Amino acid sequence: MKMRFDRTIATVSICVAFVLCIVLPACADNKRPITAEQLPAKSQTFLKKHFKGKRAMLVTLEREHLKTTYEVRYADGTGVEFDKDGEWKEVDCRLDTVPVAIVPLPILTFVKEHYSDSYICKVERDRKGYEVKLNNRLELTFDPRFRLIEMDD
Repeated sequence: MKMRFDRTIATVSICVAFVLCIVLPACADNKRPITAEQLPAKSQTFLKKHFKGKRAMLVTLEREHLKTTYEVRYADGTGVEFDKDGEWKEVDCRLDTVPVAIVPLPILTFVKEHYSDSYICKVERDRKGYEVKLNNRLELTFDPRFRLIEMDD
């Protein structure tokens, strides 16, 4: 009976230790400011190429649930998010157009053909494809082969 009680206490202790050491810190908001020079080299190159002449107002590193992301904010509200390797995930220019060199050509062509009076103000990418937001508030989702799969207004 005592041995069974000891095993139960040991099991509970291990579970509590796991929650305290692993789960709770992962749930905490681990966002902290960094300098632009602390960004991965790919991110720095991307920013110099597409946002030349702009000075970042805020650069942050966020660790959440074993994921690391970087975010850069400019004074005009433009925001760029990068993954841990420095690859861009999201470019949000809010009231301005996203640099055309960032958006894949098939998506640019589609937008020009079907929404010639609009421009892309936000683009996101992940392994599932791309999502673009137009200045007319329309959101278009493309699969990895650049086929339109969803429209949302």
